[in-house]
Amino acid sequence: MLETNEYKETLDSFYNYLFGVIKLHRDTIPKLKDELMLIQSNSVDELNDNLNHQQIFLYQIKNFDQDVAAYMEKLNVSGANLSEVVKQFPENEQARFEKLLAEFKETAKEIKFYKDKCQTLLQTKLHMVNKNIAQFKAKQDKMTYGEDGKNDSTVKIPSAFEKSI
Repeated sequence: MLETNEYKETLDSFYNYLFGVIKLHRDTIPKLKDELMLIQSNSVDELNDNLNHQQIFLYQIKNFDQDVAAYMEKLNVSGANLSEVVKQFPENEQARFEKLLAEFKETAKEIKFYKDKCQTLLQTKLHMVNKNIAQFKAKQDKMTYGEDGKNDSTVKIPSAFEKSI
């Protein structure tokens, strides 16, 4: 496509849109760090608030695919990903978009790192909770009987005789 003023304005608008999306992603990193800390400290109410703030981020980027598709249509380009799209821009514009995509790639790596850490920690904590529940149920299931053969719940079996698998 010839570089008209309208094309240049659309390209600049697309760049600003992508820059804004990357900024939203960068702004979510401190929230993910907080989430990790809150999971570690078992602060359930604060963790809930943190997750609510993260949902705002998801709401802000929910139309990303449709917005990018609209820009691609206006710019008369196509591609499976943004890297392919950028290669179709005029050469003098490619460098700034490639730099932006490199920033996004680094930001996405950091987000994935913290999300994976949070997921692993949550799975570990959930495993511990399930293990404690299972031990509690095991202790509740023990029945003792008196000399007359009736259920006698007053007798406590020492835990030294318990075996967990």
